[in-house]
Amino acid sequence: MCPNYNDQENRSRISQLVERGVRVWGPERVYIGEDVSLDRIRPGAELMNASITGETTFIGGRAQIGVSGLARIHQSQIGSACIVGAGAYEHCVLLSGAKTRGFAELREGAVLEEEAEIAHNVGLKNTLFTISVVAGSCINYCDVLVTGGSSRSDHSEIGSGAIHFNFDPRGDKFGSLLGEATGCLLRSRRIFVGGNSGIVGPVHLHFGAVIAAGSMIRKDVGENELSSGEALRQSGEYDLAKYYDLSRKFCTTAKLIGNLHALRIWYRSIRLDFADSEEKPLYVAAECELHRHLQHRVRQLSNVVDKLERSLSRPCKTQERAFHQQHRKLLENKQKIISFLLEEKDAQPPSIVVAEYERHRRSQNHAGSIRALSNESVELSTKWLRDIASEPERKMWGLFASGNNPQTDTADCC
Repeated sequence: MCPNYNDQENRSRISQLVERGVRVWGPERVYIGEDVSLDRIRPGAELMNASITGETTFIGGRAQIGVSGLARIHQSQIGSACIVGAGAYEHCVLLSGAKTRGFAELREGAVLEEEAEIAHNVGLKNTLFTISVVAGSCINYCDVLVTGGSSRSDHSEIGSGAIHFNFDPRGDKFGSLLGEATGCLLRSRRIFVGGNSGIVGPVHLHFGAVIAAGSMIRKDVGENELSSGEALRQSGEYDLAKYYDLSRKFCTTAKLIGNLHALRIWYRSIRLDFADSEEKPLYVAAECELHRHLQHRVRQLSNVVDKLERSLSRPCKTQERAFHQQHRKLLENKQKIISFLLEEKDAQPPSIVVAEYERHRRSQNHAGSIRALSNESVELSTKWLRDIASEPERKMWGLFASGNNPQTDTADCC
């Protein structure tokens, strides 16, 4: 219970919501914070077991909050017809029709798009599931972008017990990319991540990738490729202060950041311009959470660069001198790296795509409008999104290539 809880004031706020057409199960089950704008809880919403706080919180019509127990909602935006189970939801966004079954923890940067669904005991942070992506139970997926598939019957799926390992022994955090930004066009092969599997970030699983249950993935998985992972063969002394080849980790991170840029522009240029009154606050919030994730990735990479001074002070073997050259170059170019990773590209969508999408939106929701796009519009959109997404990775690889970097990262694979 809130330490400043005032039952009379809470009952008054609930009464106002009921008068406006919100269904509330009762003041003993629902708490509405005094900082909540009541007009942002739309008529038709059903509050079953909930603690709702935050001036930016938004709950759309026909959303059901607390279906399986107490749902604590703070500074989060929940779309129409969402089904929200027990758990904690803070600075996250659920678009229309998204579903969480229970005991979830969705933190800042977490976005579930339309028709996305998670089962029980799922933790997400700085993670986007695009339309129709489904995850099972007992999953921890922080710092991940997941796309792929075309519908609720053809979707990327993460099996129960799967974990994304975003935190390494040095305290560095890396994100991974499952699919790419073009998955928002709902024409991509789905990705399947088997249960009780692990992904050691950063990696890129391409569309059509299949990860066998119980696998441990440490490397990229190609398009339409089945992977059962591989055992870590290294052993012996390990110096936590020492870095080796960073090219793969930095370039994969740049690829993820580029795809986050592309999806932010997708929200601003396609989704937002044709959204209705209930969708607009959701799309604005989702774009902000993508930006939050993007900035987090840049900060984490910057932190790694800051540690390279100490790494360079460690004893150096002859075969490690190339890594020292690489690290000095990263230190010298730190501000340049931050600048091109954060740079926002002014890339307008093809006019043909905008016109066709607008026409479909007059009679369909967003997902239906995307599925109705012509092949020409899909091809143009794919090129547009990939051009945006590829820029940070291209510049990062250029930086490494100019430094005559070693071509393997086997000495730094944890």
